[in-house]
Amino acid sequence: MLKYPTNLIVMFRGKVTMNIQNRIKMQTVSLSIVVLFISWIIGNIFLTYQFENSLDKQFQNITISTKNMFNLNIKDEEKRLKNELDKIANLDGLVQAMVQKDRKKINSIISSLNYNINVTLDSIDKNRKLSGFKITKKDVNYKVTKVVFYENKFVGNIEISISSKVFLKDLSSVFNIDTGIVLDKTINEKEFILFNANEKLKHYFQFKKYDEFDFYKVDMDKSLLNDLSESSSYLVIGYDMSDMAKKNSSFMYELFFIGLFVAIFLLTILHIGFNRLFKDSVDKAYTDILTGLKNREALNDYLNIDDNNVLIINNIKEFSLLNEYYGLDVANEVLKQVADGFKKFALKHNMKVYRISSDEYVLLSNNNRLGVIECTDILEELHEFISSLNIILGGEEETLRVEIYSGVSFNGEHPLEEAQIALRESKVKALPYLAYAQNLDNKIDTKIILDMKRVIRHAIEHKNVIPFFQPITNEYGEFIKYEALVRILDFENGNEKVLYPDDFLPVAIRSGLYVDLAKEMLVQSLNFFQNREEKISVNFLPNDFYNHEIMDKFIDLVQHYERPERIVVEITEQEGVGDFERLFKIVRKLRKIGVLIAIDDFGSGYANYVHILQLKPDYLKIDGSLIKDILTNEDSQILVKSITRFAGYMKIKTIAEYVENEEIFELLKTYGVDEFQGYYFGRPLNLMTGPNIF
Repeated sequence: MLKYPTNLIVMFRGKVTMNIQNRIKMQTVSLSIVVLFISWIIGNIFLTYQFENSLDKQFQNITISTKNMFNLNIKDEEKRLKNELDKIANLDGLVQAMVQKDRKKINSIISSLNYNINVTLDSIDKNRKLSGFKITKKDVNYKVTKVVFYENKFVGNIEISISSKVFLKDLSSVFNIDTGIVLDKTINEKEFILFNANEKLKHYFQFKKYDEFDFYKVDMDKSLLNDLSESSSYLVIGYDMSDMAKKNSSFMYELFFIGLFVAIFLLTILHIGFNRLFKDSVDKAYTDILTGLKNREALNDYLNIDDNNVLIINNIKEFSLLNEYYGLDVANEVLKQVADGFKKFALKHNMKVYRISSDEYVLLSNNNRLGVIECTDILEELHEFISSLNIILGGEEETLRVEIYSGVSFNGEHPLEEAQIALRESKVKALPYLAYAQNLDNKIDTKIILDMKRVIRHAIEHKNVIPFFQPITNEYGEFIKYEALVRILDFENGNEKVLYPDDFLPVAIRSGLYVDLAKEMLVQSLNFFQNREEKISVNFLPNDFYNHEIMDKFIDLVQHYERPERIVVEITEQEGVGDFERLFKIVRKLRKIGVLIAIDDFGSGYANYVHILQLKPDYLKIDGSLIKDILTNEDSQILVKSITRFAGYMKIKTIAEYVENEEIFELLKTYGVDEFQGYYFGRPLNLMTGPNIF
């Protein structure tokens, strides 16, 4: 048996133990590295999936917002086009030309209009709607059609169409996307028809297999319906997500090297560090680098989980000019200092604040007690606060101040898009702030309007449009004249109810029922006074003089009157007389057929002294606001004296409204007023059925 020295045996055992320990350490380290590496791979796969899913979700949010705003743009433009069609239908001679099928005259009338107008004399297929997208050789247009009737007979259609560019114009600037319209959703790579698309979107459809389009996403699910409710074309939305993908890729590389570094630590420490790193990365993805505020992605995520918000979007006035004049560095400094101002304001009012684009900041409040009045106070304070900021440039050598526009959405279904529309309108109207108008109350308003339209139609069909007559007296209190005032008799549960003009006139005017209502009033009023000695006074709105149906009916009635000088035409309404010379010519024609002319509400609106000198009316009705407090208001006394003195010089009779008591009556007589009207002499009466007073 061989024997070794003891110390040599100890050394050998020591080396073996050390090797085992090293192996264990190495195995432990290796196992830790393997575990960490596997964990990193799994985490990498998970994060890759999450980020890819995030890209899809972000693109989905962008397309949803884009489509919502596209739909809102269509609604706004359709409403505007309907208003334009109403104006076109009222152009002099157009309806008559359509009745006569005079195509040459029709073309002459519409040729000067700035719109693409088409007038057809054939009836529309009942299956077709009055609006929809229409494909032409060079464009996809949106058309709106108005069916025209004359004396309850169909005479033709007026169609107005605009390019789809109108609906796409704001989408790219608001959402930083590419848009266009494609005819076929199943496009192949070589054959496609795109309208109103930019070069990048066209390039995508030509070369979409190239690497440069790996992260370019396209959505074509929004169909555009024609007037047969068929999908005639599709809205194309393109968005380049390469920047976001690069950020994700950069984050993955950072995570890899950090994972290798963390491998030397215990798994517990690695876990804690990884969690912190992940949290920091998420914060970076939701934070605006320049200002430190939360960004658009953070806002979108918050809006997806909380729909009870008041959202205020703010835009710096003329920021692009500031950027061009001072340069990028100064502009960035302005953005940062304005962001600090918004932070302070948001902290004071318990709001969240975001920067969602270059010079757009969003304030968000989930305070359900924040109503219109409270929000108005906050907006006033906000604008005053931002305009008072001293933006320091280049040390302390120069300062400037900025102002903002604001758009507000109250608990809207799509708050950001609605606030964007309100912001755009505030810029157009040069208002400091504006709230989005479409809210839930509109549904209630719509029901009220529809119910009132039914009441008006029923009243016209069943002769329930009734003139009430209020007496007008001379200085002795004798009834010498009556003013016809329109009323509608409605019946609820068998009970008669009188509706006044404020209840139904706005709806009648907006819904196209006003003309029939006005003609019915003229027929009943003038026929009733045909054989009476008193004069009858009928009211005309300025636009009534330009309506051929109303004027033809009135002239026909006057021509059958034995004494047309007993008819007084009152020109009412302080606003709406845009073309006084045109009105003057019509008044001269009325004078030739023998009727008298009165100017209503004189002293409060458009009918100034210069116009009176031109019109030379037979009567001036002094505005009631000057009469009702004349006993105590010296200014009213001076004005009334001035009007009566002027009328006396011009040999024009004066009529005072709102004569409520004997004291006013006696005072006005001393001023030289000729005729009087008011509750002191009598309320409006339904003379056609009896003396009952309503």
